[in-house]
Amino acid sequence: MNVNAVILAAGKGTRMNSDVPKCAHIIIDKPMVEYVYDSLSGAGIKNVITVVGYKKEVIEKILAGKCQFAVQEQQLGTAHAVLMTEEHLRDEEGITLIAIGDMPLINKETYAGLVNSHIKNNVDLTVLTTDHPNPYGYGRIIRDEDGEITEIVEEKDCDTYQRRITEINASVYAVDNKKLFSTLRLIKDNNKQKEYYLTDIVKHFRAQGYKVHGYQISDHMQISGVNDQIQLTEMEEFLRQKIIRRHLSNGVTVHSPHTVVIGSDVKIENGVAVYPGSIIIKKSFIGKGSEIGPYAYIDNTLVNQGAKIYYSHVKNATIAANDIIGPHVNVAVEEK
Repeated sequence: MNVNAVILAAGKGTRMNSDVPKCAHIIIDKPMVEYVYDSLSGAGIKNVITVVGYKKEVIEKILAGKCQFAVQEQQLGTAHAVLMTEEHLRDEEGITLIAIGDMPLINKETYAGLVNSHIKNNVDLTVLTTDHPNPYGYGRIIRDEDGEITEIVEEKDCDTYQRRITEINASVYAVDNKKLFSTLRLIKDNNKQKEYYLTDIVKHFRAQGYKVHGYQISDHMQISGVNDQIQLTEMEEFLRQKIIRRHLSNGVTVHSPHTVVIGSDVKIENGVAVYPGSIIIKKSFIGKGSEIGPYAYIDNTLVNQGAKIYYSHVKNATIAANDIIGPHVNVAVEEK
């Protein structure tokens, strides 16, 4: 089945107190929105449209050559943002997956699982949900006595009972593309924020007799978003630790791991030792038996087996097997 994807990345992110668009802020070594695109691509989705708005040229540069773009000139809500993609998607068959550009922890397996659940259950709309120990700030999933999702209520519009609900909306959806845009036009801005909420798509789908399903994941951390600089820092630290644990599990030795940074796209073979103060980022590859550090900076570099790099800076280079680089060496090759 044909699967399209929309990434919502038009917002400024007022609480970031920054001139940089929210989704362009860097986590470790790449912008948030790039994590989202990479996970969608990893799930096998090729047709991606990113909705841009505030300083659109920044997001367009990050994802240049990877996807198409739709522009939301006025920030009128998430439903309005998706509606801006109609020109690109109105004639497409199959499913459209709607993702959020400031949620970089959702992995390719979750996106693929959402799509597969949608197809398997033969429904018109599937909502990604999770049970959260602290649901404050998230839209609540409202179910009827049969367990069917009837609507999503945003935190600001919740009554006292609804605020006690711990199943939350992840703001990610799989939807029948042919039914998407006609339903978006039914959504009104009659809420406290005077915005067109994408969450209202649930009640409008049900009102039309369409099938709505929930796909619940157990890892609530995946749906963490970033709204301010504190959350950005917390997100980066969480991801840094997660990446290091993955490499430790694969047989990499990391000394003083609290001082080490490894990018999400870095590949390290087992038997490698990484010493304190080292940073390994971008598309770097570290071959078996190599020693990195102390205080090595490795950027987009191929390090062959048995090499040793310490107290040095290496960028866009290829290091031969068993080579020794350091101390105080700067190797930088200009990208073509």
